[in-house]
Amino acid sequence: MSALPPLLPRAPHGGPSDTAFTGLDFSVNCNPYGPNPVLLEAVKNADHAHYPDPTYLDVRQKLADWHGVAPENVALSVGASDLLHRIARAFLPAGEVLLSLHVPFGELGRAAQLGRAEIRVVDELPPQLPPHTRLVYVGQPHNPTGRSLSTGELQAVADACTAANALLVLDLAYAPFVGLSIIHHPSTINLLSPGKAHGLVGARPAYAIASAEIVAQLENLAPAWHVPAGTAAALAALPTAQEFLAETLPRVRRDALALATALREFGAVEHHGTPYLTLEVAPSLQQGAAATARELLTRGIRVRDCASYGFPGRVRVSTQGAAADARLIAALQEVFHG
Repeated sequence: MSALPPLLPRAPHGGPSDTAFTGLDFSVNCNPYGPNPVLLEAVKNADHAHYPDPTYLDVRQKLADWHGVAPENVALSVGASDLLHRIARAFLPAGEVLLSLHVPFGELGRAAQLGRAEIRVVDELPPQLPPHTRLVYVGQPHNPTGRSLSTGELQAVADACTAANALLVLDLAYAPFVGLSIIHHPSTINLLSPGKAHGLVGARPAYAIASAEIVAQLENLAPAWHVPAGTAAALAALPTAQEFLAETLPRVRRDALALATALREFGAVEHHGTPYLTLEVAPSLQQGAAATARELLTRGIRVRDCASYGFPGRVRVSTQGAAADARLIAALQEVFHG
């Protein structure tokens, strides 16, 4: 039994829990104007009666053509979490180092812990990676801060990974909201979660773009038929479903900017164009972030306590549209001003 991985609690996330909730949920970073009707129709019309092609060649070919790569450079997944666990199993041996720019997404941290690897969090990546580094994680943009690196900075990180025999995991879950894109580099795994920008997170579409050698290792760790027909259909339809983003993402950006402006009444706000932002509760208000989250919950509003990200004084909120955002502001005024 000693060879089994340790029993670890689930990584904390925003969104639903095992406790019933019917209020406004600002803890989910998702396009509030979704779901994309084109992708939703693809999910509904998928062939749910038969097994899919176990190689998903048609889906991978469509995504490959869209990104200008070969099908061998595309790995499919149900949610980015599954890919992150496979990445850790394939490329992060026990005792080696996951180096993360800011706190990593909880599922990658948990995968590293399950594999008995070491996690090191830094605020700035060094030009030369520390010994035993095997994975470098960069959220592009990072969740919850919204910070991102320039293309030149990412290329430098990827080159440093090549020199150190490491891989760069570039998490692009929120990249469409701020116009960021993949980088083509042999030491980089581009991780894409399109359900967030398309408002279709329940279908869990995700995929990775990487070298054929990396993709082969990720596919080796996936069971047969690991992507349901509906999720595969949503991924195949992505290249023809981009009009929705052109229509809705400017609205999301305007809503988020207005929300960030309004929230400055209550404390310091960090916002970099993403739908989400963090609020650091002003000390003069004598209300901690965790307590603020609890008070809002009693008013039917859920926000994300950022303690697990290393920011115990902050909460994260993501715009849910102008009308819902106004209710959040009103609730905060009740909490802080009575």
